[in-house]
Amino acid sequence: MKKTKNSPAQRKSTEQFMAPKTILILEDEQIPALDLKETLVSFGYEITGIAPTGEKAVRMVDERVPDLILMDIQLAGKMSGIEAAEIILSRQSVPIIYITAYADPDLVEQAKKTKPYGYLIKPYDDRAIRTEIEIALYKAGLDQNFRKECEILTEWVRQRTEDLARANDALKKSEARYRLLFERSGEGIFIFDAEGKTPGRIVEVNPAGAAIHRYSAGELAGKNMADLTAPEKRGSGASAFRTILDGTWIGGESDHVRKDGSVFPIEYNAGLLEIDGHRYVFSVMRDISERKRTQDAILRARDEWEYTFNAVPDLIMIIDDKFRIIRANRAMADSLRTTPESLTGRFCYEVVHQAGEPPDICPHRQLLADGRGHTLDIREDRLGGDFQLSVTPVRDKDGTVTGSIHVLHDISRRKRDENALRAVSTELQVIIDNAPGMIWYKDTKNNFVRVNPDGARVFGMPVDRIVGKNSADLFPGLADRYYQDDLEVIRSKRPKLGITEQMTTARGDTLWVQSDKVPILDEKGEVTGILVFVVDITDRKIAQDALALANKKLGLMASITRHDIINQLMALNAYIELCREEATDPAIITHLKTMAKVSASIERHITFTRDYQTIGDQAPEWQDVGACVYRATASLPMKNIRVTTDLHEIKVLADPLFEKIFYNLIDNALRYGGDRMTQIRISSLETPQGLTIVIEDDGAMIAPEDRAHLFTKGFGKNTGLGLFLSREILGITGMEIRETGTSGKGARFEISVPKGAYRLRA
Repeated sequence: MKKTKNSPAQRKSTEQFMAPKTILILEDEQIPALDLKETLVSFGYEITGIAPTGEKAVRMVDERVPDLILMDIQLAGKMSGIEAAEIILSRQSVPIIYITAYADPDLVEQAKKTKPYGYLIKPYDDRAIRTEIEIALYKAGLDQNFRKECEILTEWVRQRTEDLARANDALKKSEARYRLLFERSGEGIFIFDAEGKTPGRIVEVNPAGAAIHRYSAGELAGKNMADLTAPEKRGSGASAFRTILDGTWIGGESDHVRKDGSVFPIEYNAGLLEIDGHRYVFSVMRDISERKRTQDAILRARDEWEYTFNAVPDLIMIIDDKFRIIRANRAMADSLRTTPESLTGRFCYEVVHQAGEPPDICPHRQLLADGRGHTLDIREDRLGGDFQLSVTPVRDKDGTVTGSIHVLHDISRRKRDENALRAVSTELQVIIDNAPGMIWYKDTKNNFVRVNPDGARVFGMPVDRIVGKNSADLFPGLADRYYQDDLEVIRSKRPKLGITEQMTTARGDTLWVQSDKVPILDEKGEVTGILVFVVDITDRKIAQDALALANKKLGLMASITRHDIINQLMALNAYIELCREEATDPAIITHLKTMAKVSASIERHITFTRDYQTIGDQAPEWQDVGACVYRATASLPMKNIRVTTDLHEIKVLADPLFEKIFYNLIDNALRYGGDRMTQIRISSLETPQGLTIVIEDDGAMIAPEDRAHLFTKGFGKNTGLGLFLSREILGITGMEIRETGTSGKGARFEISVPKGAYRLRA
């Protein structure tokens, strides 16, 4: 399969810093070997040769060591791929990926002895072998660096041991070098006891080793190797420990446990060391979590691409420069009543058009000629409808066009919509031409289908010159922003009313307008267009802005006044507190306490004026009742009180302070519900008169004589302002609140929402 190549600039930048990786192919069948070579070369690898036998592969590696070997296990000749691998690995360190048509367990066990970097079962696809090669080369690079580090460390340890035996006076110098490497190494270094009563006990660990396990070095002292190993890996860990005790240096991957109990992957190399007649296990570890995440991301990206390619409802084909289908998605195959695999390799014009050559209007032929993408609408009965066909060029690393990506988007519905629009055009034109105000009728692609004379005058051109134009032609720079409202109406199939915005006429006049956008639905309930009503509200807007400015100035004055009063209250409270500390007369102390309460009451009233001032400052908006309840309870000390709701995603048109109503009601329940209260329930009921939101608890009831005064300013045990403020907030959009609790059943409040001021999810 052809692959998308890097651009020339990318390739040049890459070649300046990195030579292509070399690969030796060991395959005794010539055609598969050549096909594999072609695929690998297309991926950017250099092929050092193709060996049909194990004997030749050994000679070729002796002459030139490749970066990786792709080795078939079953070969012609006396030597198998595994035997050849054993000889090669005894001489060179080179990663090997086995390729075989057999998955026999015994064969796998034999192959494992050579520690391969991959094992592919034929048949395989190009993506699989590329992923396997990239991961193998990555791991080989890590292993090579790791071996170098281990060789350095091993040599250093050997020299250290010899130095200790030769001269005691060099001990301190060697110890300093050891500590420098041990303490500053970025890899985790562990020394375990290999014998005695506690084999596997941690004798010493460097800071990096402790850090990757989230311990301090002191906390790890005395712990056992098993304490750091994930439970499911302890069996294999014990087996590896026994292998080390036999004198074999080993490496691999395992899962370890951090101090907080989290499991993470590590890569290690470990072996046996003898110091002063005592045996220790020396192990170097590194955290490979990031590498694992990268590998997982590569695999996930591949799977997501596959899923997306086949999940897209558009019909997609990738075609080479010979008109052969390289790949087709499931939607294309389903339209042709076949499978994606059966389309690969066939000529597109035979499959789609059932012709012996491409048609004259073939966009792929045009693309190969001019190197550019093309889009056109076509009618294709074999695919079952009308389509918008887009072809995009595919280029190799030199920029040469090697094929194209065909995307066929079904526009059958759009065609039907256009026919429906034409069917009602005469009646609609009469309505539009004679209606007051500006009226525009647009299709779902933001094109003008109808416009009345008042609407045309804004653009300074006759009606017939506007019809058919796109918004981008009439509103340069603003079309996309206006279209967002259209898309919202199309998606929701609901009108969007009262959109206030500025508009510049063809004469350069700036108007403030209010727009209402209404969806036009066909008999199936699908949106076919948008009807836009626009009213000039410039004079009203000027008046509103002047009123808002006046309110803003009044609010600023009130804010400054509140701030000054609160500052004076703070000073008063300070003097009261000083007097209380110095007073000895009980009567004076009582008066001072009363003064403090009066000061606190004044402060609460000042705070109330701040909340009350903001009521009505901003336009009412649609608010999610459930979300308001959630935010209110999240900011209150609920203790063991349970709040339950069945609001079913209700939205109400209310002042932005609407959330404060639930805060006040729940806060009152927590304050006065009593010890027997266990839950607060919030529910809703739709009636012919509107919607009722009920807030009730199972605590203490409200006295009947208090109900008439609950929402009166100043009535209550605290400031008497919370419920008063709630009633005022609700009244802005015509809602009402009342208390309807009954004896022995706790408090119950009902909020009445009128028709048109609420929305229920369908």
